[in-house]
Amino acid sequence: GRNLVSDPISNKGLAFPLSERDRLSVRGLVPPRILSIQEQERVIMDEYTRGWAARAEQEPEDEIIKSGVSPDNIRKWKVLQSVQDRNETLFYRILMDNFQDMAPIIYTPTVGWACSHFSQLYRRPRGMYFSHGDRGEMASMVYNWESDEVDAVVITDGSRILGLGDLGLGGLGISIGKLDLYVAAGGFHPRRVLPV
Repeated sequence: GRNLVSDPISNKGLAFPLSERDRLSVRGLVPPRILSIQEQERVIMDEYTRGWAARAEQEPEDEIIKSGVSPDNIRKWKVLQSVQDRNETLFYRILMDNFQDMAPIIYTPTVGWACSHFSQLYRRPRGMYFSHGDRGEMASMVYNWESDEVDAVVITDGSRILGLGDLGLGGLGISIGKLDLYVAAGGFHPRRVLPV
């Protein structure tokens, strides 16, 4: 399943129907919501025309922006996520070498903005998703994760994220950011952590 969702030719993102998600072992590796290719296109086109930095500048009343997260913080977060998508070794080297400056970018407070805009920022799976529809299936779904050995799991139910309320699926950004800190500062191996 991980190979399939990482292959840009075969990956359909959220368009995999539930039957294919089970058959192809991608259930839990992509968010539980099913969006057609056309619906996914609308999300991307909104991003293309409006842009994440422009939204931040246009939302001065947004509580996260008021808390001190600047468009430059958001730009830096996006740059770091792009590096992590391409080269995790480089990402963690940069993070470890610049930990004090970058910790607030990959975690609090910038991750709050990222979580509240997760659906527009989602690019590739970086954790596992378990929804109410997966009740009774977790034992079989966990085999879809790439590693049999996991030392740290950070779980969120998406509620009460940094005082922002229930962000649902977007809350996964908290688990991802926290585990990035565990890897960079705590010495965990990136293949042995699981955001849920």
